[in-house]
Amino acid sequence: MDISPLFILLCVGGLTFAAQLFLRARKRRSRTSPERSKAAENFVAGLVSVNVAGMFGLGWLAMAILDQDGVMEVELAICAGLIAAMALITLVALAFKRRRRMRTALAMLAAVALPTIALCGFLLYIDNHPIDMR
Repeated sequence: MDISPLFILLCVGGLTFAAQLFLRARKRRSRTSPERSKAAENFVAGLVSVNVAGMFGLGWLAMAILDQDGVMEVELAICAGLIAAMALITLVALAFKRRRRMRTALAMLAAVALPTIALCGFLLYIDNHPIDMR
């Protein structure tokens, strides 16, 4: 039985989301005053987990390119650049969240997460409706 890469990415995203919620709960216990709404923080945690799963997916793609086609400099450079851009935008958004600029953080995370969600939806569609290449 073959394990789907999309299933693995879903597991990575779920584990990242759970880890963020756990770490936020630990921080909240140490503070005495609630400063932000839980819904916005949960939304940020969800978007960050989608971004992390997208970064792992691009890494998976780069490894598949290396495994099947050998060294293809342009494609690997594109994957590395996209991974670096996603990581940088995610870290900057988390810095904005830490500085209490929640709307800016949500906008930045959504700008990266929406194409990732659309791509995963397309891959699920292709997985269920294969293209006949004859």
